[in-house]
Amino acid sequence: MNAFRAIYRVWVTILTAAVVLQIFFAGYGLFDDYRKLNNGRTIDSDSFDHPMAPHVALGYLIFLGTLVLLIVSFGTRDRRRIYRSLGVVGLVFLQVVLGSGGGDSPYIAGGLHPLNAFIILGFLSSITYREWKGRAEASKTAAAAA
Repeated sequence: MNAFRAIYRVWVTILTAAVVLQIFFAGYGLFDDYRKLNNGRTIDSDSFDHPMAPHVALGYLIFLGTLVLLIVSFGTRDRRRIYRSLGVVGLVFLQVVLGSGGGDSPYIAGGLHPLNAFIILGFLSSITYREWKGRAEASKTAAAAA
């Protein structure tokens, strides 16, 4: 069980960093498209999608990563970790749905997509903090017992 908890702790940290990178890729893609328009170029579907490709690809990898987190959480045999992982999977699934529908309803799905991204980041950050803080407290307790 301790091995699964260590894997869980590291994996949730990696996912948190991936979400930060995901937000970076979104900003890069949008501002690259904006730069193209400011330089008098027109944007067709291909030239719009090109700078957004890392954002889209990483988004799907993050979703797969949350499924791995859920599987690892079952190995920890801790109900709280399992519920938190289910929450992350649900939020990221919602993010994929919002991203897919953003072009069709920019005021709803398009507006909620970035807000949900920050909710995901906050939730993952709190889980990551809790996991590393718990490890530090467990080390202190073990040292005091010895």
